Amino acid sequence: MDEPIHIRTRMVCLTRKGVASQAENACEALKGVKGIVDIQPLNNYKLALTYSLKDLSFELIESLLKELGFYLDNSLFAIIRRNIYQYLEDNVREKIHAEEVDHNLVCHLHEELPHDEPEKYWNNYR
Repeated sequence: MDEPIHIRTRMVCLTRKGVASQAENACEALKGVKGIVDIQPLNNYKLALTYSLKDLSFELIESLLKELGFYLDNSLFAIIRRNIYQYLEDNVREKIHAEEVDHNLVCHLHEELPHDEPEKYWNNYR
C-alpha cells in the first residue's frame, strides 16, 4: 500500500443530464484502472474516488471520464474545486518526483453501460 501522502480521496460531480445512474456507470468503467484504490457512487451524480498520486492525477481521471462520454459538472464551484485539486496535486507530485509521462489508461467499457460516444470532430480542438 502507498504511503498516505500519495493517496487522495476526491469527490467527482457529474452533470444531471443523461442517465440517472451515471455515477454507478462511471464506477463500473473506472474499476480496474491502475492507481484507483477505491471508487463508490455517493448518489446518482456524485462518486467518491480514492487513488494514488504515483499513478494518476485528478486531471487525468477527469480526462478519462470525458473520453468515455461522461459529462462533468461545470458549475463555478466544481471548476474552483478542480483547480484547487490540480494545484495541490501538482505540488505533491513534484515533491514525490512523480514523472509526467503519457499514461495510456486501459479500462474495459461494458457494452451494456449507457454512455455517449465522443464526437470525432471535437478531437481536433483539444
